[in-house]
Amino acid sequence: MIEASVVAVLLANAGVTAIVGDRITPVAVRGNAVLPGITFARQSGSREYSFGGSVEATVFIGLTCWSPAYPQARSGAEAARAALDKYGGGDIDIIAVTDGSDLYDPEADVFGCTIVAQVHYTEA
Repeated sequence: MIEASVVAVLLANAGVTAIVGDRITPVAVRGNAVLPGITFARQSGSREYSFGGSVEATVFIGLTCWSPAYPQARSGAEAARAALDKYGGGDIDIIAVTDGSDLYDPEADVFGCTIVAQVHYTEA
């Protein structure tokens, strides 16, 4: 699962962990979660097959930093962008990051700032 590699890159980055610590979870903020934190969710993906058996894959992963304060949510998203954009290493060939939407959840009274990571990698 390439998402685990993306999370490992984020957890290895001091700028990200200074804001969210180790609070990076799949898909949703669960009840009573300590914030700020980052959620990630696969949005889409594609694969190209070669005659040699390898698979060139691309997935789009949305990452949202959630916080009760908008500036902290924005700072978390920017730290994640800085950690991931142009990253290559391990099983990741390269990551390209684009900005996503800003969100507000009135029920939880939290702000979310989203980035979208386009992750290229090779499957065996």
